[in-house]
Amino acid sequence: MNQNKPLHVIVDNREQKLMALLDKKKDIITYESKQLDIADIVISEDIAIERKEGFDFIASIMDNRLFEQVLRLKDTYADPILILEGLNDKVFENTGMNIKSIYGALSFISYKLGISVIPTRNIEDTAIVIERIAHREQVKDSTPIFSRKAPKEMSKNERRTFIIEGLVDIGPKKARALIEKFKTPYQVFKAIKRTEITYTRTGRIKGIKGPLEDLTGFGPMFIEKNQKLLFSKKKKDPQKKINQF
Repeated sequence: MNQNKPLHVIVDNREQKLMALLDKKKDIITYESKQLDIADIVISEDIAIERKEGFDFIASIMDNRLFEQVLRLKDTYADPILILEGLNDKVFENTGMNIKSIYGALSFISYKLGISVIPTRNIEDTAIVIERIAHREQVKDSTPIFSRKAPKEMSKNERRTFIIEGLVDIGPKKARALIEKFKTPYQVFKAIKRTEITYTRTGRIKGIKGPLEDLTGFGPMFIEKNQKLLFSKKKKDPQKKINQF
């Protein structure tokens, strides 16, 4: 790209605030507004960005949108990026979600899926990041730009199963069994949270009670490890139950 020519990106037409900011930078960067099948901003044929504001990021973890969106992003572009905007004290103080679960989701996206995560303070900073990435990609590396449609290779159930495979002590077969019974990763997480480890009167582990008790292959150790992973639940002291008798 000619260095004297403005940078150019494609922006999803629902990103009204972002486009208003980019309108003020027309001498540096221009954009095409269209309804994107995947991603919020497309920088080049290799790079696309999913933009999440703090509260929407938390909500998208809880309703399962986040993992499906980033998996689609990863399937479609060689270098997917998640911009995490305004994940600050206000968000942490006003969410009902365990903070360790939030960072667990971020860790999974980063080191398991290999998606770059860039935090920004606000939408103004996000616009700067977009401009800098576009400059690197279009001026220095001269990579062409075009948007892509979502890949068809992986079905919804396959995507959901892939997410569940990130749990402790679970393979594809067990992950499929959980998705077949509970339908979405969010419902699987709820089922794990609501399943209790049961003990004998002498304090020995007896089994489990709750949503997962009728499924084969899911025992107390699975529940304990994954409750700790997802919800930071500590192992209950069976002695406390004994003392209640």
